[in-house]
Amino acid sequence: MTYSSDSTAWYSASRSDFVGHDVNDVVRVLAASAVSQGWHVEPEQSQEWSSSLQILQTEFSARAADNLSMLRNVLAAEGLADFHHVFLEYDLKRRGLRLDCVLLAPGLLVVVEFKRSKLGQSDRDQVTNYCVNLVEFHEVTRRSCEQNRLVLAPVLCLTEGRASRSVAPRPVFLREPWDSIVVEPAECDATTLGTTLQDALNLRRGRSRVSAPAWLDSRFAPSSTIIDAAISLYGQHDVSAIAEHQAPAQEIASCTSEIATLIDNAQRSKQRLVVLMSGAPGAGKTLVGLNLAFDSRYRADAVFVTGNAPLVDVLHRALTTSYKRAHSRRTLNIPSGYASEQGKQLIDMTTFKIVKAHRFLGKRGSTSKAADGRVVIFDEAQRTYEKGRMVAGSRLADHEADLILQSLEESYDDGIVVVGLLGQNQAINRGERGGMAWLEAAKRRGWAVAAGRETLRQLDADTESLGSQGHLMRGGHLGHSLRFYRNKGLERWTDAVLEGNRNRAVELAGTLHQEGHTVWITRDLQAARAWVRSRRVGVERAGVIASAQARRLIADGLHVGMKPDIADWMLAPTGDIRSSNMLETVQNQFQIQGLELDYALVCWGGDLRRLGDEWSAFRISGANWQNDKALEVSMNSYRVLLTRARKGMVVFVPHGDQSGLDATRDQDFFNGTYEFLEACGGYPLV
Repeated sequence: MTYSSDSTAWYSASRSDFVGHDVNDVVRVLAASAVSQGWHVEPEQSQEWSSSLQILQTEFSARAADNLSMLRNVLAAEGLADFHHVFLEYDLKRRGLRLDCVLLAPGLLVVVEFKRSKLGQSDRDQVTNYCVNLVEFHEVTRRSCEQNRLVLAPVLCLTEGRASRSVAPRPVFLREPWDSIVVEPAECDATTLGTTLQDALNLRRGRSRVSAPAWLDSRFAPSSTIIDAAISLYGQHDVSAIAEHQAPAQEIASCTSEIATLIDNAQRSKQRLVVLMSGAPGAGKTLVGLNLAFDSRYRADAVFVTGNAPLVDVLHRALTTSYKRAHSRRTLNIPSGYASEQGKQLIDMTTFKIVKAHRFLGKRGSTSKAADGRVVIFDEAQRTYEKGRMVAGSRLADHEADLILQSLEESYDDGIVVVGLLGQNQAINRGERGGMAWLEAAKRRGWAVAAGRETLRQLDADTESLGSQGHLMRGGHLGHSLRFYRNKGLERWTDAVLEGNRNRAVELAGTLHQEGHTVWITRDLQAARAWVRSRRVGVERAGVIASAQARRLIADGLHVGMKPDIADWMLAPTGDIRSSNMLETVQNQFQIQGLELDYALVCWGGDLRRLGDEWSAFRISGANWQNDKALEVSMNSYRVLLTRARKGMVVFVPHGDQSGLDATRDQDFFNGTYEFLEACGGYPLV
């Protein structure tokens, strides 16, 4: 019976050892593991472990008090002895997940999730998601599936009462690349777990034995979404990328380290400093910012500010929910010593430490020092507005960047650092001044500036613009996207389409198709929804997105102006009508930028059209379309929409009004776009 602070399981034992251990001894090991991992263990947790362990031990050892004879006959006939190893509380730290129980048998891995209340769709998605994560990111599991046909069976078990329905494991599997996972989780209770495990053994497609030590020590390297990253960092875990992204991950680590050194030096020398860092979409700029904001050196005196207001709402909800779950279902590590009152303060702190950029000035002076620190990290820093723009109900008396530096000076004499994270090709709002706003504001107010050559090049600036106090960074630019860990060419295909480079787009689309990541196009909205539903598994995220200016999509039942609550949309489970997975409500580019979906249904409106050999932008004015001079803004809006999918995308282009009565939905507005997307390698969905 073992545990270790370096182990990924709080308890690991052979079946025979587990069956021979006293339940209280196992609970003590779990408690010791929890303490070594920095957990505060509540009595309620010990009770739940005891209940769950008792069920497992009863099934494994045939010690059922009332049904001893019956259970012995069952075990003799089928035999659970093939389960050779037991892992309890297996920790997928970098995903903010922990599995109640993993059972290994030759050719089979069973993930058991214990629940005390009735089972719902979110529970089914949860345990399936555990299996998906193991297949995708756990090296030994993935290799065993590919080489030895290992089967993964998700199981839900009620620890109290009877399951309202009994679902036995069936030999039906998910589609590739998860075709080793049973499609529907088994559902059982204390009285039927033994039978369920016996049925799971019958699903095996091979008998190769997985080494328990090798499985426990296996590399687990996920590609994190922003939400995953925030939860993981908040729980003080590392966040890493999958092996194919080793270079970008090192680039992120190097950039974070260089900025941290600049912060330390500025605070020691009592300097006021603006650090400008740039990066391609999806390259990890926000991850660098979160790394710094949650770094133990700055955590008490740093605030993460973003021009992406919806991202703030989603992160607030995700962090708060994860903290609350930590006390009831232990899905996130929280350092030991946090009593309930301190826990409430932690939730408050997250609210203050992640702030909407255009509310930052208004919040200063009204928030605690914990949210108003000397280290201010601005994500999407290019979004600061120009003088005279209406922001939060007031007209800016000066450029926003100048006002922010001024407000920091009024709070602190020195040792202040602003880290500006600058995106590329992301101007989707009018009145944004871009990265040069910070260079100019720093120069006017006497702040030092640090930036790399590539960042300066993108700002059409040179090293002389850093001034005598400036610092030329070694790096400071992230050039590789981490977002598309499956369909890596999607961003390049999008660039080619929007640049009108048909030949390049066809080439990239062909590569994506060969890799199994086809860009699908369709004129049938219901077919698009059906495709997405057929792809999504577990807690994967899918959603319908469209341009905010594509207002005539309302005729197709798509309300782009509705703007449903983004936190509910991104976090609510399947089955909740507020969830993106229901594929009913639509988010626009302003709401979805900076967030990611596993599968995106992109709806193309009449606001960006392919006319001849060029793109043209339009806006609804009154009852008709008018030419929109801000073509770049419109193209960037679609750039955002076309690059939200991590795993797959289908683009819906309406037919328009076939009766000819609605001039705002002329079929020509859409036919040219669809034909161009098809000419760029989009595959018709049939």
